[in-house]
Amino acid sequence: MTIEIGLLFGLLAVMVYLFLTEKIPVDLTAFLGLAVLILAGYLTPDEAFTGFASTAVITMLSIFIVGGALLRTGVADVIGAWAHRLVGGNERLLVVTLMLVAGGMSAFMNNIAAVAVMMPAVSSIARRSGIAPSRLFMPLSFGAILGGTTTLVGTPPNIVVGALMQERNLEPFSLFDFTPIGLVLLLAGVVFMSTIGRRLLPVRRKDVGAASARELVQSYHLQDRLFTIRVPHGSHLAGRTLLEAQFGPTLSIEVLTIRRGERRIYAPDHTTVLRGDDVLLVKGKRSLLEELRGMRGIEVRPTSARELPGLTRGVSGVRAAVTKDSPAVGKTLREIRFRDRYELIVVGIVRDGRLQSENLAAGPLEPGDELIAIGASTTLDRFGHEAGFVVAETGFKALEPLQDKLFVVQIEPPSPMIGSTIGETRIGQRVGLTVGGLIRDGVTHLGVAPTEELRAGDGLVVAGEPWRLLGLVELGGSAVDDALPDTLDESSDTGVVEVAVAPRSKLAGRTLQDLQFRSKYGMQVLSIWSAGQSYRIDLTHRRLAFGDALLLQGPWGRVEQLARDSDFVVLSQHVETPRRTSKAPFALGGLLLMIAMVVSGYQPIHVAAFTAASVTVLSGALRMEEAYRVIEWRVIFLVAAVLPVGFAMERTGAALLLAEVVAEVAGPLGPHAILAALVLLASMLSQGLDGAPAVVLLAPVVQGIASGLGIDPRPLMMGVGVAASAAFMTPFSHKANMLVMGAGAYRSMDYVRVGTLLTVVVLVLITITVPLFFPF
Repeated sequence: MTIEIGLLFGLLAVMVYLFLTEKIPVDLTAFLGLAVLILAGYLTPDEAFTGFASTAVITMLSIFIVGGALLRTGVADVIGAWAHRLVGGNERLLVVTLMLVAGGMSAFMNNIAAVAVMMPAVSSIARRSGIAPSRLFMPLSFGAILGGTTTLVGTPPNIVVGALMQERNLEPFSLFDFTPIGLVLLLAGVVFMSTIGRRLLPVRRKDVGAASARELVQSYHLQDRLFTIRVPHGSHLAGRTLLEAQFGPTLSIEVLTIRRGERRIYAPDHTTVLRGDDVLLVKGKRSLLEELRGMRGIEVRPTSARELPGLTRGVSGVRAAVTKDSPAVGKTLREIRFRDRYELIVVGIVRDGRLQSENLAAGPLEPGDELIAIGASTTLDRFGHEAGFVVAETGFKALEPLQDKLFVVQIEPPSPMIGSTIGETRIGQRVGLTVGGLIRDGVTHLGVAPTEELRAGDGLVVAGEPWRLLGLVELGGSAVDDALPDTLDESSDTGVVEVAVAPRSKLAGRTLQDLQFRSKYGMQVLSIWSAGQSYRIDLTHRRLAFGDALLLQGPWGRVEQLARDSDFVVLSQHVETPRRTSKAPFALGGLLLMIAMVVSGYQPIHVAAFTAASVTVLSGALRMEEAYRVIEWRVIFLVAAVLPVGFAMERTGAALLLAEVVAEVAGPLGPHAILAALVLLASMLSQGLDGAPAVVLLAPVVQGIASGLGIDPRPLMMGVGVAASAAFMTPFSHKANMLVMGAGAYRSMDYVRVGTLLTVVVLVLITITVPLFFPF
C-alpha cells in the first residue's frame, strides 16, 4: 500500500465515521471530503464536479418529481383507499396487502412518499380493526423499501448502479432488469413478515388516528397528567388573562379547555380572560399545584422601600446595566449563580424601559438589561468593580422602580410555613416571586439566607404582583378533579389530531420554543411520541426529530392548513389533504411515457425520466415550487459529491487493492462467494450510510474484481445495488423506517430484532437469485 492510498483510506474512514455519527450533516461531510480530494490533488477540478451532471443525479431528480406528481394529484391516494376498502380485520392479510401495495407504489415513486401517503389509511385500518398500529407500520415501511428494488428507478442505489454502468461503458441495465430479483425479495419479505416477523412485532396500543380525543389521550398516556381546577368565586385571578396569570412559567401547567357554565372554550389563547367559577382542564404536574396549599393562611399588604421598618445598617440597593461584552449575556441568573457569586439578590430587571419582577431567574440576560439588587454595602462596593456590569445607581434610590411592586407576606398561625426555612417554602419556584428580605420583631433584614427559619409573625418582603400570589394560593386551595374529564372532546370548531414530522421538514432539529409553535400554527402540543415513548411535560425545549408524532389540539381550520403543509403528515382521518385530481391523467401519462421510452429503447432512463418530469410540471400536475419541495436535496447533493470518489479510488490504485483483497479471500470459493462478500459489505455500509454512497464506494472495487477474474460485472453490480437498498436493521438506516417510528410507537430494538433477521433472508436470496437471472 502506498502513502497516497493510505491517506485516501484515512480520508474515507473519517468520512464514513462522520456519515455514521452525523456530527455534521452528511451532505456537508461529502462536500468537505470532495474539497479535500481536490486540494490534495486526488481529483482535478473538472473531475470533481462531474457528479452534479451525472445521469444518476438527473434520474433521481426526475423520479422525485414524477413521484411527487402521483402524490399531489391523488393517484397514490386512490391506491391507498383501494387497499383500505379491500382488506378486513385479518392481521395477516393486512400485512400482506399493505406490503404489496406499498411495494407496488415505491417501484416508481420515492419510498418515503409511498409510506407517507399510506400512513393515514393504515391509522384508520388499525383503529377500525382493533389491531395495534405497531403490528402494521413496520411491515408498511419494509414493503416500500423492498418494492423499490423491483425497478431501476425504485431506489437511489439502483439508479446509481445504472448510471455507473453506463458511464463506465458497460452494458447498462434496463428499467425492468431488477424486477425478477426485486419481486423475489418483495414476496419473500411478505412471507417473512406475515409469519416469523409477525411474531416478533411488538404489541403497543398507541391508537394512531383514534376516533375520539379521549382515545388519543389514552394512547399517549396523558390521563395521569390531566386534571381540572376551579377558579374560586371572587378570586384575584378573575379578570386576568392567561398571559398575565403565567400558569406555565410558575406552575408548569397548560390550560387546554375552559368550562364556563354551559359554554366551553377549547384551546384558549393567551388573551383569554379568566372568570370566577371557571373550570380549567389543565395538563401538567398536580404536585406543584398541591404545594401551594402549604401557603394558605398568609396575609398580603403593599409596602415600599422607605416604609420598611427598622432597616438594618450596612444593607443597600444597586442598579447595574449588563454590558454588551458581559459574560452574563445569553445566560440566566440561575446559570451564572448570580446570588452565590456576587452575594446579591436580584429583585427586578428593567428591559427596554419595562420592569420585570417575576420569574427573574428563568430568562436569559440581554445587553442593556438593568439589574436591581440588594445586598450588603461592602458587597455592593465589590460588585462595582466586576467586569460585565456598569453600576448606574446605589442606595435605596436604586430600588425606586420597585415602589409599586413590593409587598409583605405576613405569616401568622396556623400557617404551615411556620417552622420551615425560606428555601423550603419554595415561594420563588412556586409562584415566580423573589424574596428580598424578612421583617422580624420590627426590624427589616434584607438579603436573608434561604436557610433562615420562619417564625409566627414574620413578614417576607417580596417583589412582584401581589394579586398573582393571592390568586395562585387560592387556586391551590381549590378542588382538583382526579378523574379524566370529558372537556377535551372535540367540537365543531376545535379538535384533537395527530401529525408526524414529515421528510425534509424544517421542523427537525428545532424546539417548539424556537418555532414559536403555538403562535405560528395556532395549535397547542399536548404530547410528543418519540423513540418509542410519550413525552408529556416540558415540551417547549425538546428538539423535534423526523418521524416524531405530535398530539395537537386546535381549530379545525388550522388542522386543514397543517394538511397542506409539507412539514407534516396528518395521521388522523378527520381532514383530507387537498389533491389536484383533475391533473391525475397527466401524472399517470408522464409515468407511462417514461416507461414506454425506456422499454422501447428510444431513450436512456435519465432522458426518459427527465422528459416525464417536465411533462408533469408543464401540465400542472405538479407546480414548480412543489417540485423543489418534493426533491430529496440532501440525497442529490450527497450522491453528486460522493460520485467523484470513484475516480480517486481508481487513479490511486485503492480500488484495485481492495479488489485484490476480496478476490484473494473469497476468490478460491468462486464468484458466488465474491458476490456474497460484496453483498454483505454493501448491506453493512448501507445500515449507517445512505445506500447510494455505499454503491459509489464499492463500484470501482466491483469493476476491479470482475476485470481481474474475467467475469461479468453486471451480477456483482446488481447485487451491490439491491443489497444497499435493503436497509432494515435500525430505524435510522432508511427514512421510511424513521417516518413510521413515532406512529408505530417503535423502539430501536424493535428494528434490530425484526430487521436483522429480514436482512439475513434478503442477503441470502440476493446471493442465490442474482446469478440465476444474470450469470457470471
